[in-house]
Order: sequence, then structure tokens, then C-alpha cells
Amino acid sequence: MDAQAIERLLDELAERVDTRFEGVQGDYRALIVVNPTDAPYTGVAVLHVDMPLKAGSEPRPAAVWTPDGVRVPCQILHSRLEPVAEWRMPDGTMRPLPDGSRRWRFDLAFWVDNLPPRSYRVYRSAWSADELPLPALPASEPPVRVREAIPHTGTLGKEGRLD
Repeated sequence: MDAQAIERLLDELAERVDTRFEGVQGDYRALIVVNPTDAPYTGVAVLHVDMPLKAGSEPRPAAVWTPDGVRVPCQILHSRLEPVAEWRMPDGTMRPLPDGSRRWRFDLAFWVDNLPPRSYRVYRSAWSADELPLPALPASEPPVRVREAIPHTGTLGKEGRLD
């Protein structure tokens, strides 16, 4: 499966998978992890994040949980801040940002355990007071891909096959 096919698959899953986590309090995001390979995967998954930070806000640690509510090791890596005056919205328009806003780029790296070949699984992420360190840092880009999604009702479950 080439990179474009994986991106299209992630787009489709982001629309069709149920990304809600019942009983969870507070703001969170779903992380859809796809293993397009023919082998099971255990290791680090990485979401590359590029987001605006409001003036006066500071970067925070994050936490990630499995579909069953088990917290997994997670760290923010390669954190970079730079001043920014405007932000490109999903529809392509530019939105001005308040003075003092910054662009925060980082890698959200988290542990994935035994993701079957040619499958997906939905995790939950939220800001946290602390991080659970990863057992190993990624030496290269992992073979799994991650897409962030806003919680919504879907027709597919939190785990499934790609076939």
C-alpha cells in the first residue's frame, strides 16, 4: 500500500469510525492508528502535530489510552515554538491570531501493543499533568500511521481489519 492509499484510508476511517469514548470527562481527541503491513506491530506510533497556541498558553504534557481505557506510555518529542500571526483553517482560509500567539510543532509518540497486520485501532488522547515515558524512542518513522479525529458517532468499531 503506497503513502497516498494509506492517507485516503485514514481519511475514510476518520469519517466512518466511532471515535467517541463513553463516560470520558473533558476534552479529548481520537487517534486512529493503521497498520498497513503484513506483520503485527508493537512499538511507537507517532502523530506529527502542528497547532496554534494562544498568547499566554504554554505547551503541556499529553496522555494516551487504549480503547479499553488503559493508559499507555506517551511522550511529546521534538517540541518547537515560533511566533505566528495567522492560521490556515481546514477550508484554506487564513484566520488572524491574537498578538503573542505561537505555532507549536511536535511529535506525539505513544506505545502501540500487538496491532494486527492490515488493521486499525482507535486510541484516545488528552492533555495531562504528566507523561508516561516510552520504553524506547523511535529511531526512524514507524510503519504504522496515525490520524487525529474529533469524537463523533461512526458505523465502524474502535478496532478492525482493513480487508
